[in-house]
Amino acid sequence: MKQFRPFMISLFFLLTVQFGYSQATEVAEEIIRQRIEELSAKTETEYDFSELYEHFMNLYEHPININSANAEDLRRLLFLNDNLIAILIDHRRKKGDFQSIYGLKDLDGFYIEMIKAIEPFITFEVVSKPQKVDFGNMLKYGKNQVMIRWGTVIEPQKGYTPISDSALAESPNSRYLGDKNKVYLRYKYTYRDQISFGFLGDKDAGEEFFTGSNPYGFDFYSAHFFIKNQGKLKALAVGDYHVEFGQGLTMWSGMAFGKSVTSINVQRQARGLRANTSANEVLFFRGAAATYSLLSNLDLTAFYSNKGMDAGLSIRDTADFEDLVFSGIQESGLHRTPSEVAKKQAVNEQVFGANINYNNNGFRVGMTSYKTIYDRELFKDIAPYQFYDFQGTENFNIGIDASYANRYLSVFGEMATSANKGKALLVGSIFNLHPRLTFSVLYRNYQKDYQNFYAVPISEGGKAQNEEGIYFGAQFQIGAYSNVMFYYDVFQFPWMRYRINSPTGGNEFSAQFERNPNRNLQYYFRYQFEDKMLNLTDADVAILEVTNRQRHNFRINLKYKVNSKWRLQSRLSFSRYQQKPLEISEGYLLFQDVQYSLEKIPLKLSFRYAVFNTDDYDSRIYAYESDVLYKFSVPAYYYKGQRYYLLANYDLSESLSFWVRYSQTVYNNRSIIGSGLEEIDGNTKSEITVQLRWKF
Repeated sequence: MKQFRPFMISLFFLLTVQFGYSQATEVAEEIIRQRIEELSAKTETEYDFSELYEHFMNLYEHPININSANAEDLRRLLFLNDNLIAILIDHRRKKGDFQSIYGLKDLDGFYIEMIKAIEPFITFEVVSKPQKVDFGNMLKYGKNQVMIRWGTVIEPQKGYTPISDSALAESPNSRYLGDKNKVYLRYKYTYRDQISFGFLGDKDAGEEFFTGSNPYGFDFYSAHFFIKNQGKLKALAVGDYHVEFGQGLTMWSGMAFGKSVTSINVQRQARGLRANTSANEVLFFRGAAATYSLLSNLDLTAFYSNKGMDAGLSIRDTADFEDLVFSGIQESGLHRTPSEVAKKQAVNEQVFGANINYNNNGFRVGMTSYKTIYDRELFKDIAPYQFYDFQGTENFNIGIDASYANRYLSVFGEMATSANKGKALLVGSIFNLHPRLTFSVLYRNYQKDYQNFYAVPISEGGKAQNEEGIYFGAQFQIGAYSNVMFYYDVFQFPWMRYRINSPTGGNEFSAQFERNPNRNLQYYFRYQFEDKMLNLTDADVAILEVTNRQRHNFRINLKYKVNSKWRLQSRLSFSRYQQKPLEISEGYLLFQDVQYSLEKIPLKLSFRYAVFNTDDYDSRIYAYESDVLYKFSVPAYYYKGQRYYLLANYDLSESLSFWVRYSQTVYNNRSIIGSGLEEIDGNTKSEITVQLRWKF
C-alpha cells in the first residue's frame, strides 16, 4: 500500500456522489449531500440516511405524474414547498397539462436546479392508479433484495488487545466482549409502491455475535410490514415504523434536516406513516399503526408502540423502600462491554396516540395527541441546566398544526403543549415575491419547560425546549444559471444549557453563490458564521465565565464532467474558531476526487485524496464521502494529515452487485489516535468495507 500511495497522491480527482441508478439524479443528490454535511456539522450523532435513499429510489421506480398529482403526492418530492406546489397546480388548472420538463421553467420559483432535482422522480405519462392487492401478481411481479455488508478497522485497537484473565476479572469493562467486525444483513420485498416487508440485522464492532449476550446472532434486529392505498385504508404498518406530523413540534419519530443554506424551505413536509428500514436503534416506533380515510379530505391515523430502550439503572433509596430508576435514554445503540450490555433495553417505553388531518384546496389543519409511559421512573440528580427537564413515568403531548398556500405565499405553523403545561410555538411563511426571488421567515418559541422526546422542529439547540428565535432566508435567481442563497438566524436561550451557566443568545449567518454555466460545470462559494456562548474552561476559576464562541467557515467547490466516463470535483475549505479571550484556532481542508466509469464492463471507480491541517478539534471541517450503497460517511477532518479512499462498484450481473471500499487516514502530528478502548497506538487508521447485493 505504501508503494501505491504516491500514485494516489498524484491524482487530481473527485467523486461526484451518485444514487447509482441515473445520471439525472446528480442535482437531487448534491442538494441532499450538502444537507447531510450541514446536519453532521451541528451534531455528534451518527444518523442512518438509508431511508432517505430508499425514499428517492422508490420515487425513481414509481415516478409521480406531474399532470394528475395532488398536493399530497407532490409533497413526497420533498424539494417543493407548499408555495411551489400551489403555483404548479394553479398553472395546470389554468393552462392545462405539461407536455415535458421544459414547461416547468415557465413557473415562478422553479429555477433550473430545482427542475433538475425533481426531474428523475416525475413523469408526464399516465400512471396506473393503485389497485387492490392481488397475491398472484405479488408472487409474479414483486421485487426482492438481499444485502450483506462487512467492515472493520485494520489497525489494532485497545479494546481488542490481549489481556490476562485476572486483569479482565478486576476490570471487566476494559475490553470489548466481541470482535472488531461490523456485519449488516438486510432483506426487503416490494410490490409496486404499495407493499413492502423485510428485516435487517446489525452488529457493531465490539459486539458479540451468536454468543454471549447475543446468542441469536445480531445485536439489533428490525422488521416491518407496510401496505398503502388500499381503498380507504391509506397506510398500515406492522413492526417498526415512523410517524411524522405537522412541523415536528408535537410528533416526529425519525430524522429531519434543519437550517440549510442550500434551501430556504424551512417548512417541513411530513410524510405521515411510513415504514422504518434503517439500522438506527432509537429513532423509530415498534408496534402497529394505520391511516384511514374517514372522508375524502379527512384522514385519521392511530399508532401504538411498545419497545425496550437503553438506559443505565440506579437504585434510589427512600425512607420506605428501594427502587430502580433511570436518568436518561442512551442513544448510541452500542453494546460492547458488560456495562453497555447491562443498559440494553433496560427500560420499556409505550407510546400510543392519534392524528386527525383535514386537507382541502391548499389548506391543511391537523391535531396530534399521544401518551408516553415508562415502566420505570426517569429520575435525575438534577444539574441546574436540567431543572425543567422531564421526570417521572408518564407524559402527554398534544398539538395543532395548520398551513395554507397559494401561488404567492405559504403560511404554516404549529403549537403544542406537554403534560406539565409547558408550551411551544412555531410559525413561518414563504413568499414568492418575484419570479426570481423567494423569501422565507420563521419564528419559534419553545418554552424552557416544554417536554417532548419525539419533537424535531427547526431549532438551534437541537431540541424543542428553551429557545426563542427568528429566521430569515432568501434565494435570488440571477439569470438562467446562477443563484444566491442566504439565511440569518438570531436566537436566545432563556435558561441555562449544557456547558452554559447562564441564559444566552447568538446568531448565525450563511450565504452561498452557485453557478452552472453549462451542463458539465458547476461551482459554488459558501461562507458561514456562527456566534454563540460557552463556559470558559478554566480550572482556577470557581464560577465559570460565559464568553462568546465564534466560528467561521469558507468553502470553494468545483464540479466538472469531463465526458461520459470521467467526473471531477475539487474543494477547498477554511475554518476559524475562537472562544474569547482564548487564542484563535484555524484550519483548512483540500480534497480532489474522481469517478471513472468503464464502458465495456459495468465497473465504477471512485477515489478521494484529501490534505487537512487544523490547530485542534474545535476548528474541524466536515466533508461528505461516498460509501457503499445505503451507507453514509461524513467524517470530521482535524489535526494534520492526509486521508484517501478508493471505492469500487462492479455489477456482476443484472441482479448481483459488489462494492468494496478502502479508506486510510495518516496523521502527521499524532502518535496515538482515538481514546479509551478505541485507541490506536500509531498515526494511521485504515478501514475496509465489502458489500454484496442480490436482486431477484
